[in-house]
Amino acid sequence: MWAVAIYYSVLLITVAVAMKRGGPLERWAAYTALIASVCSTLVSPVPEWTNIEINIFVIDLIVLISFWYIAFKTERFWPYWIAGWQLIAIFGHIQKLMFSEILARPYSLLSIYISYPILLVIMYAAGSTEQRGDVRATA
Repeated sequence: MWAVAIYYSVLLITVAVAMKRGGPLERWAAYTALIASVCSTLVSPVPEWTNIEINIFVIDLIVLISFWYIAFKTERFWPYWIAGWQLIAIFGHIQKLMFSEILARPYSLLSIYISYPILLVIMYAAGSTEQRGDVRATA
């Protein structure tokens, strides 16, 4: 349970940094992460990870689409990093679908901990927005 509290703490810090220092695209990315996390918790409060978690997979696909949209709206590079990390999460689901012998623990760890690099990149992007500006940052 402490891992969930730590994750949501990092997530809320990310949203706060994006709201205070980020532009519209950084806020969009942070809100996407927040909404996806809450939805994942609501639809699968205690996932088993023994089979593919379809609900979480669908949410992850929607998040990937959102991150790609952000990447198309800017000339900055950070959205490609978060989309790439999200794509790794998608591939984790696809591997579990293809290879049922993948153990629940590695599958869950990939799905859960892939969020941390995404949140850190969003925080970095939000922190550097005021200094750089963004040419096409219209959401």
